[in-house]
Amino acid sequence: MTNTLEETNAGELRAARRLVKNALKAGYVVSVNDGGEFVVKRSNDARAIVAALGSTGEDYLTFRNAETFEKVGMVMLVWGNDPKGEELFADYTDNEAINALVKASEVGQ
Repeated sequence: MTNTLEETNAGELRAARRLVKNALKAGYVVSVNDGGEFVVKRSNDARAIVAALGSTGEDYLTFRNAETFEKVGMVMLVWGNDPKGEELFADYTDNEAINALVKASEVGQ
């Protein structure tokens, strides 16, 4: 898979990398849907996950427990709204685990 991260900017990319890093550290695997299809499924490879991001204007990341594969929640990323990355996390599952993940990954954290 080749990806140019064409829809991203530096601030958003930093925020996305932080989100992926924090998710893996929390014991999740990550799937990436680019709005049309899953381009990465249940991965714990940060480089592959980040490389799959930004080929379209939005991505949907699904987080699952790495041991049980139970779904924890999702985060929708919308690219190109803010050069600092402050608006990257456009929507996400409202539960304790995902709220904590997003908060820890926001710009300025």
